[in-house]
Amino acid sequence: MERSKKFLALALSSALIAGPAGFEMASAATTNSNSNSGGSAIQSSQSQSNDAVSQTTASSTDKELLTTVDDAYTAMREVRAARLAIFDGNTDMATKMTKDATAKMQAAEKAESQWGVPSKAGTKGVTYLPFDSSIALGESFTVTPENQKAVGKANQQMAKGNAKAAAKTLKDNDIDVSISAALVPAKSSLTHLQDASKLIKSGNYYEANLALKGVEDSVVIDQWGLDNLPQQAGNAAKASANASGSTQMQQKSQQSGKSASKG
Repeated sequence: MERSKKFLALALSSALIAGPAGFEMASAATTNSNSNSGGSAIQSSQSQSNDAVSQTTASSTDKELLTTVDDAYTAMREVRAARLAIFDGNTDMATKMTKDATAKMQAAEKAESQWGVPSKAGTKGVTYLPFDSSIALGESFTVTPENQKAVGKANQQMAKGNAKAAAKTLKDNDIDVSISAALVPAKSSLTHLQDASKLIKSGNYYEANLALKGVEDSVVIDQWGLDNLPQQAGNAAKASANASGSTQMQQKSQQSGKSASKG
């Protein structure tokens, strides 16, 4: 997707715009100050009739599909708030937001070994952290009497927060489904944030804004089918632990059955 190369700096998603009170109104003006603008982070092409599937919540709660990193998500919100604060001339708030963003990105970087993935649209050899994701139906999808039941079932599953089950329901009924995610490289983002902090402290606000913009510009959007989702070590470990626990429960059940038959 071409737009993944120039991910909008203004609105990583509709939720990201909602930073600290008082900054939202300045977002449009900031667009003219070294930032890109556009629509929502991940747009779905489906009709209102199946919006529970096509407009899934930002940062999917289903951890076995693709786990997003909350600390990275929060860091990106703080970066946006810091830039808006600089635009407003509120240097104290810019200092605070940049400091908060740095702390959150440092926490996110520590989770890189668990949740980091390579990016198709980003730099090769660099690990990225997914921080915002959604499920989308194929662009040519339309609701028909044949697939309406499956869509209805998937809607109910999504409403309960079970994205994985909803995706499987759609896939089993030959309905094309893809997962999109916004990704950020934590290491280079931290460098930009540390530079921004120093520049704000020294009064170089224009340059600080550019450093913060560097964090936003490093964000990419990747899209995968359900069969080729990137592997995350944390999910693999969780799946292994669940499988082990299930096996132990079966063994205990079998032993209990044998003991009862002997009695």
